[in-house]
Amino acid sequence: MTVWLHGIGFDDRDIVAGVVVDPEKEAYSGGNIDDIFDQLRLSPPRQHPFALIDGKRIVGFIVAREGPARPVWAEGDCMTLNNLRIDSRFQRRGYGKAAIQLAAQWIAQARPSVRHVMSSVNVDNLPAFHLNVACGLAPTGRIVEGRLGSQKIMSAPIERLCSGQSTSTRSL
Repeated sequence: MTVWLHGIGFDDRDIVAGVVVDPEKEAYSGGNIDDIFDQLRLSPPRQHPFALIDGKRIVGFIVAREGPARPVWAEGDCMTLNNLRIDSRFQRRGYGKAAIQLAAQWIAQARPSVRHVMSSVNVDNLPAFHLNVACGLAPTGRIVEGRLGSQKIMSAPIERLCSGQSTSTRSL
């Protein structure tokens, strides 16, 4: 698999509109894509949306947030990974892990002062929890109330997320 991240703008919703997720899982990734892009446009600057591309297919989407755009649960001078969605037709093929690793690698290169990355996972979303753990994120022990209920806060040193990189970094 050779995949890469392609940075997209806040008005580029159409680029990732074809990323289809199961309706019962869509809320876990931030809701429908229109709501996510509305939030990107209305939130503080310093959000970085990316399309995950394999060949000529867009297979996923992820947002990295920093500074004032980070969620309130973010600690220190970290960046957060948010809104990960992998097209349901391409799930369980390593694309989620690739998206997290490539986003971490982008952070390491673009923001060398950032030492760790955080994310939150709904306590009912076990596949996302296991994906985060497989990528190197570990539960911090903190639970916060989120949009859909309790969220486990996860964190990892940036080096851990970047290690074992087996995907392409062409867009970096």
